[in-house]
This record gives sequence, structure tokens and C-alpha cells, in this order.
Amino acid sequence: MGINGPAPIAPRAHAMVRRLGVLLHKARNGYLVARLETDKPPPLGVKVYDSSLQEIGVLLDVIGPVEQPYAVIKPNERGEKLDKKGVTLYYEPPRPRRPRRRRGRGAGRRPRQGRGRPTPPPRQGRGAGRRRKPVRQRGRRK
Repeated sequence: MGINGPAPIAPRAHAMVRRLGVLLHKARNGYLVARLETDKPPPLGVKVYDSSLQEIGVLLDVIGPVEQPYAVIKPNERGEKLDKKGVTLYYEPPRPRRPRRRRGRGAGRRPRQGRGRPTPPPRQGRGAGRRRKPVRQRGRRK
């Protein structure tokens, strides 16, 4: 707890923040609307920060035309108090995920010899390898 209320929540120390856009207004439902300034919009769910790197909310949606998209931000307690237009917003890009290590016998692997159910012997005689329908008897039933 700081002197003037709760301590500020800053992004991870080793993370870079990138510029998201400029805050336009607060919608009737309480969400914040900002004009995006990036050519590629960030993934949904990233944390959004103001110019003093205080967390103000989470990116909820990207709306509008492709040439000029807008970001919809769901504010937290600090973001609800933010009413200044023209504030520059930043976001913290997510860390790239490492691929998961496969464990056990996954699909596409050949079974080891001597494990599992033994294979049945090949069929002998006429029609080996294919299943035939039973021959239908003609005539009267007894």
C-alpha cells in the first residue's frame, strides 16, 4: 500500500510495452473506446496501460473499418475514473508460447514390437482378406 492509495501496477519489468492508440471517449456501457494506431491489432485480452504505465483495463474487442479500427477496452477501477480524451494508451504484448512437449504414445507413432494386442493370423482360403455377405437362400422357408 502506497502513501496515496494502492501501489501502482506496472507491466513486467522485462516486457516491452507498445503503443496501442489514443483514447476517444467512454461509451454508455462504461467501456473505453480508443483509435488504434498499429497496423496489426494486438490479440484480445491483453492488458492496456495509460501514459504513466498504470493498468487501466483489458482489450475486449476491435471494431470498425479495417483502415481505421477502434479498440474497445473493459476498464478496471482505475480505468473507470479515466475521463481525459486524447490519452495515449499502451499494451503489453503476450509472451510467445513454447510448444508443448509431447508425452507418451501419441497419434501417428508406430507401436513397438511385442507390445499391445497380437495381430490375428491372415485368413486362408477363398475370399481371404475381404468379408462376404451371407448367401441368401431362395425358395420356401421351413
